[in-house]
Amino acid sequence: MSKSTTRRHSVGMLRSVVVVGCLAVAGVLTGTANAEPNADFAVTVTLYDCSGPAGSPTTFQTEKIPVGGAMTHVVGSTDIYKRTSVTDLTAGWTVTWGPYGDIKPLITCSAVAPNGHLLLVTGFFTGS
Repeated sequence: MSKSTTRRHSVGMLRSVVVVGCLAVAGVLTGTANAEPNADFAVTVTLYDCSGPAGSPTTFQTEKIPVGGAMTHVVGSTDIYKRTSVTDLTAGWTVTWGPYGDIKPLITCSAVAPNGHLLLVTGFFTGS
């Protein structure tokens, strides 16, 4: 191979690497830029009759993809509502998550689960 052919081959490879690298970066940025759950799988729940520290909302909506974990995205904001407990008043069970130590002031709300059960939900707001 001549030097000019080798050089053209190297420049062509470099262009390919740059294009693939740019596409990879774009994919990462678009994949992490949206904090909201995938709307195809997300469950939206309205929390109401909320009580907590001064300035707490009396009602708000959360979205969550139905998998494990205690965090739910607050609709219309970048906040997360970190649940510390959920009591199913219809079925008579309670689930409790941490943290158990020094946490933010708690907000307790009523909600209706997708299955129609009445819930009592306690948690706090965190940034995204």
